[in-house]
Amino acid sequence: MSTNYGETHDEWRTYRVGHGALIEDGQILLAGNRWYPDQPLVWSLPGGRGEDGEPVIEAVVREFREETGLEVAPGPLIYVAEARSVVRRQIFLTCAFAVRRLGGTLTRDTDPAVQDLRFVPLAELDRYLPHPSLGAPIRYWLAHPEESARYWFFPEYTAE
Repeated sequence: MSTNYGETHDEWRTYRVGHGALIEDGQILLAGNRWYPDQPLVWSLPGGRGEDGEPVIEAVVREFREETGLEVAPGPLIYVAEARSVVRRQIFLTCAFAVRRLGGTLTRDTDPAVQDLRFVPLAELDRYLPHPSLGAPIRYWLAHPEESARYWFFPEYTAE
């Protein structure tokens, strides 16, 4: 499966994605991804696409380990975000879970798309996640942690 997010297709492609929100000492772990050639890093929660037949909650654990070197346990679902690009004919259905660290050592050497990993103070989240489809759901959850998981829809994420 191609990881070039800038390519276009004749047919629609749908990706099921699992993200994990690891918060420690007032900071959240973010992954700086090289999704677009010759563009700045795109920051997101660690995670990635589920494999065929793999539940998204299991993809979170696997992708978190592959991207960060950390073993995590998934907790509650915090949001579901559906982001669509008519231009690229892609739909991303992302389920994000709170996660807790079980072990491992933080390293970015395991996934070539991940160029940087860092714990970011929650107060600086807007700087790293300015795009609504990546930042709005996590910021809302952080401001309303007692609420049930919320569904978000972004009809054209490439216009952000």
